[in-house]
Amino acid sequence: MKFLRNLDLYKAIVLVSLVLLPVGYYMVRGLDEKIVACKRTIDDAFKAGGLLEQIGALQRKVEVVLENKKQGGQSLTQPRTYFEGQILASVTGGLKSSDFQPQEPKLENGVMAKGKQPITDFVVDVLWLNKDLSVTLEFVYAALLNCEANTAAGGSSEARQSIWKLRELHITNATDDRLFSSYRTPPAEISDKWSIKTMKYARREPRLAKDKS
Repeated sequence: MKFLRNLDLYKAIVLVSLVLLPVGYYMVRGLDEKIVACKRTIDDAFKAGGLLEQIGALQRKVEVVLENKKQGGQSLTQPRTYFEGQILASVTGGLKSSDFQPQEPKLENGVMAKGKQPITDFVVDVLWLNKDLSVTLEFVYAALLNCEANTAAGGSSEARQSIWKLRELHITNATDDRLFSSYRTPPAEISDKWSIKTMKYARREPRLAKDKS
C-alpha cells in the first residue's frame, strides 16, 4: 500500500507500459503472421490453377446450367414426355409408347471427381417393358443422338452442351439369347436384332455445400 501511495503519474505510466509491452508484442506478432498468411493466400489464388481460376471455371459452369434451364423447355419440365417423343421419333413404325417407359428423374447427390464441389445428378431410367422387342443398331444410334442433341443449350458455341447425357446403356443381341439358351455355338455373323436391357440418362447441377438433401 505504501508503494501505491508513493505512486505518481510517471511511475504509473512506466508500470502500465511494462505490463502492456509484452501484450502489444504478441498482438503485433499475431498481426504480422496474419498478414503473411493473407499474402500467401493471394499469391496462391493468382497462380495457375489457383482459387481465382477455379472460381472462374465454376462460374462458367453455373452460367451454362442457368442457360440450359432457360432453353431446356420440355426436356426439363416434362422429361418423361420428352424422352418418349425423342425415342419414338427415332424410328418409323414398329415401336409403340407401351414398349418402353421413361421414369421420373431420381436425385443422386455426390461430389465431383476433381475438387470438392457438391453436385446433384437427375437420373432418368428408360424401362423397356416389351421383352420380345428387338431393334436395330441404327435405331439405337438414332435414339441416343436424338435424346442428347435435341437438348443442346448454351450461349456461345464453346458453352453449348447437352442437358441430358447418356449415363448407362446395356444391349444384347437377340440372336445370342436364343443361342445361349439352347447351348449352341454362336455363328460367325449375327443378325442386327438387339434387346435394350438398360438405358439411363442424367443431367448434373451444382449443389450448395450446406444442402444435405
